[in-house]
Amino acid sequence: MLMRTTKRMKTDTGTEELPDEIMTELLLRQPVKSILRFRAVCRAWDATLSSDEFCALHMARETLQADAHAAPTRPKLLVLAPAAACDATAVYSCSPQGPGDFVDGVAAQCRGLTFLYDAVAPAYYVVNAATRAVTRLPPCQEVLYSSAGLGFDARAKEYKVMRLLQKPSDPDVSPAAGRIPLSFSLTAYCAILNAARRNLPPVLVNGSLHWLIDDSCSKIIGPAAASIITYSVTEETFGWVQSPPCSTLGVHLVELDGCLCMVRDLRHGSPDCISALEIWKLQDHATGFWSLGIRIDLSSHAGIMNLVGPQVVIRVLGAIGDVRSGQKIIMATSGHTAHAYDAMSKSLETILSYRHRRYGYPSARTAIRICLFKETLAPVHKTHEEISFSSPLAKATKEILLRLPARSIVQFKRVCKQWRRIIEDKGFIRSYFAHKSMEKRTKIMIVGKGSGPRRFFHFSPLEKWRSEAANNKPCHGLNLLSTAEMDYLYNPCTGYWRTNSYSGSLACAPWEAPTNDGWIVPDHAFATGNKTVGLGFNPLNQEHVAVTMSYEFKNFKSREYRLTCSVWHCRPGSGFQGGLVPPLPVNNLPPAHVSGVLYWMSDPLLGPSSEYAIVSFNVATEVFDVISCPRHTNVANRSSQSTRHLFVVELGAKLCVVLADRTANELVIWKLERDEWYAAYVVCLKASPDYSLLSNIVMPLAVDPKDGRILLSTGRRMGFYDPVNETIEELYDADEIMRRNKIAGVSSQGAPCEKPDTPFVPMLYEESLVCYPRVRKGKFLH
Repeated sequence: MLMRTTKRMKTDTGTEELPDEIMTELLLRQPVKSILRFRAVCRAWDATLSSDEFCALHMARETLQADAHAAPTRPKLLVLAPAAACDATAVYSCSPQGPGDFVDGVAAQCRGLTFLYDAVAPAYYVVNAATRAVTRLPPCQEVLYSSAGLGFDARAKEYKVMRLLQKPSDPDVSPAAGRIPLSFSLTAYCAILNAARRNLPPVLVNGSLHWLIDDSCSKIIGPAAASIITYSVTEETFGWVQSPPCSTLGVHLVELDGCLCMVRDLRHGSPDCISALEIWKLQDHATGFWSLGIRIDLSSHAGIMNLVGPQVVIRVLGAIGDVRSGQKIIMATSGHTAHAYDAMSKSLETILSYRHRRYGYPSARTAIRICLFKETLAPVHKTHEEISFSSPLAKATKEILLRLPARSIVQFKRVCKQWRRIIEDKGFIRSYFAHKSMEKRTKIMIVGKGSGPRRFFHFSPLEKWRSEAANNKPCHGLNLLSTAEMDYLYNPCTGYWRTNSYSGSLACAPWEAPTNDGWIVPDHAFATGNKTVGLGFNPLNQEHVAVTMSYEFKNFKSREYRLTCSVWHCRPGSGFQGGLVPPLPVNNLPPAHVSGVLYWMSDPLLGPSSEYAIVSFNVATEVFDVISCPRHTNVANRSSQSTRHLFVVELGAKLCVVLADRTANELVIWKLERDEWYAAYVVCLKASPDYSLLSNIVMPLAVDPKDGRILLSTGRRMGFYDPVNETIEELYDADEIMRRNKIAGVSSQGAPCEKPDTPFVPMLYEESLVCYPRVRKGKFLH
């Protein structure tokens, strides 16, 4: 027993307190939140209350108190919700009356610790929601499918994580520590597929993790094979358990009263589609004997929630109480509700309902997760990597690196292994991008033709060209440079690049302009043949995605066209996707990207309608939509003879529509704010002949947050427009640079200029360390 002495506990000030054994008994009776506050009393209390011995005693006392209750208490639920930016996960412990929403339970609880999987990172975490302690497990790279669970080794008195995984280069399934026995290989493979497909983690019962295999895998492992594979956390051995004498299609496992149970949803598994749940209980592991324990009639509770229809997914999370005191089964549904079923009275009580909440993620089924949990002081030990990263020296190194240019940081990878680990850590990369984004300063690079093998472009900051800015805008630290035949994904700060080619692209499409004269400039600086490409960012999996709209045919007389859409997933191994059909034709100007959605302006000279509209594409859900333009633009039903036209841009992280009026030689910019359009800026170009709309397409790129100046680009020139004086401070003139280089006879790199007329392109960029790992050709093809 902890502190069983006759001494009196003293504080750091020397003041005598109660005897140690009495103080210990008092502290053991306190809730977790109180103990966490008491750790701040003094160093002696902090050391005592943080010790493994005290934590074990507190957990044992809580377990005895829970077993002694005559009636079940209210369940404690752990809700996991995405953050507003969709790039992190927030964890909430809430009472049944608290706010939130959730769906499938993809979190496992073990002796006060919760095991979580974050698909955004992707990464596994061990969390104590009561103490807010968390640790991130070391990543396992190049995994096709995996499933993991948390267990406790009673012999070694330690927590263990078991992860089954399949790598791209290995057809066999293996645990993280080694290869699985051959006799279990096919069964483990089916278990992983079922867990990944149905979002089912393994269930911990009696010191073993249990994975379920449904009937759909009978062709692989045979109809007589066992339906549950087990792994002993203490012995580290595999085993089997026979399933009940019924179909396992659509069922899931759960632990109730310390026993392994199987929940069978008769809405899916029975031929009569009965609206009921059956809970089968495993009575004997050795013989595989199961018995039907509880049958829940859902049709009698249809007035409380929609449980009759098979479209509502129901998961049993666990139970509180026992058979003697009155057991309550806790269930969660994909309808964003949680319910407690009283097994004795057969009544159903709604304990959580979040049907009217907005979701952080676009899909409600992946919005929020939930599990039962117990408040304990169970310690969460840090990994060696976390300990290394949290040292004072590592923290100071991070702070220094955050303030350095990206090119310098790439070079500092060579200093030592610890610096390399810090720089390549995904958390540091996100922090660096966020830190640089806070500067809110427009950064411009000049892009020229590169030299040498595999060097397609040469990048040089505008500051090097002073006196001497983008056809595309950066997206979460990366730029996409497009030509008619090729797309180049670049990080100009680090030199990272990837390429993607299009076999159907044309350098110059013969149908690009109507037969009669109009405002359309077929060879403007923003055109890339018969396609237009946008770079977007998927906030769900933190992946860059390039979306290409490509015309195969245009006829401006009959207004007929053929337009296809293809998606290039930039993460290695994600591949290329085609066959998407946009709802409207789009113009040949680049799209705007705002918060994970790409926007194109429609082409009113094609298709059934001659009105302008905005075509949107959600990168995460891959769903098209059509948005109305501002009513006040008054450019509906325009022909090729029109002197006014529309296109879209992104300014200040907001979607904007630009009305270009050739007659007035001005741009009127409308901004979408809270689903309403309002006029934000007016750019008068009468005093700037080089930016005249009669001969150029002028693209607004950014707004200076300090003085409100607007960065404009024609593709050949770039400058800041002063809305007060209606003048342009020119930053870049490609023709002037080319003329000077031709006279000097040198290239931008200082070498003799073989092609003095090689064009230069102005480009905005964001300083970042973002990149994607390289994949060897063999594994990529596999």
